[in-house]
Amino acid sequence: MSASAPATGQDSLLASLNGIPQVDFPANLQAAVTAGRRMTPILREVVALRIGPGRLTPNEYFWYRLWEPQLTRGEKRRFIGKQAQQPMHIACNNTGWYATAADKLLFHTLMTGAGLPTPELLAITHPARRVSRVQVLAGQDAIAAFLRSPTHYPIFAKPIDGKYSLAVVNADRYDAATDQVLLRGDAPVSAADLAKSLAEREAGFLLQRRLEPAPEIAELFGSRLWSVRVLLLVTPAGPLIHSAVAKIPTGQNPADNFWRAGNMLGAIDKETGLVSRVVQGTGAEMVVNPAHPDTGLSIVGQRIPGWASLMTMAEEASRLLPGLRTQSWDIALSAAGPVPLEVNFGGDLNLAQLAYGAGVLDDRYEGHLRSCGYRI
Repeated sequence: MSASAPATGQDSLLASLNGIPQVDFPANLQAAVTAGRRMTPILREVVALRIGPGRLTPNEYFWYRLWEPQLTRGEKRRFIGKQAQQPMHIACNNTGWYATAADKLLFHTLMTGAGLPTPELLAITHPARRVSRVQVLAGQDAIAAFLRSPTHYPIFAKPIDGKYSLAVVNADRYDAATDQVLLRGDAPVSAADLAKSLAEREAGFLLQRRLEPAPEIAELFGSRLWSVRVLLLVTPAGPLIHSAVAKIPTGQNPADNFWRAGNMLGAIDKETGLVSRVVQGTGAEMVVNPAHPDTGLSIVGQRIPGWASLMTMAEEASRLLPGLRTQSWDIALSAAGPVPLEVNFGGDLNLAQLAYGAGVLDDRYEGHLRSCGYRI
């Protein structure tokens, strides 16, 4: 969704993404019955999981397809719902460290100070914020002038206080003949209108040079930037990588977030970097191991480029944030190698659970929670 989308629409979408997933109950019940399940056992499972450690809602039961006959009762109890996720993150993370994840400019400063790679920061639109050797665009006219300079493209703009890639702008180039900025995933917009939209965001935007995808990815699956979501637990013995998921953009989506229609998730084998399972959609609409819709090529079995370096980078970066004991990192698979994009305060556990088809509440995660003082 571009910065030009109405704020009310973005507020509604943010509330939806923060809340319990919604499902089409008739369609999902039909899928379960077609698979041979009966209503009474399903109802028993829904009730048991609602009061279980994951506090799953009926919506989440169907969203994750927990009626699947091959899943055991123990495997289903490992899934964590939204209502349990937040208390778990609060127990494990010091809220005083929240801004290091939530404020994208602070995160950028932390990464550059630690000598870790970051997307090139071209400018910021908040007049009261400063970064060494980075241009500050104070007001709509200054932003419009910046947007009219062809040398700045391609640009990726994201709100300093953004979540879920809402309000991001993925701009390919500026067309001087029409005075329009050509956007990926949205209609062209005049430089003045886009500047106005960016200027209206009180927290400001980061204007970055858009990263190009790793050539191994681009050759097979198109010129869309993938990233890897790494769920990392900071334990007394050191950082432990729990799981890793490929976030796979498709079509004209401006970002790789799974909520965007058509995007995919890939479970990654931590030892080899091979994609072992791919999903598209949720609940009754979920498709497992589909080909990439843009190229028709299989994703399962593909090796994530720079895998060893990415794992090492995630562990190294996690040590910068000792107050966050549950961290979810998004690391881009760029042409220049792995590049950290952001860290999340705990992060949504649903990405790993959907990608792997398994709950994250295994022995490692349960032990982590107990060490943080969370009572299972």
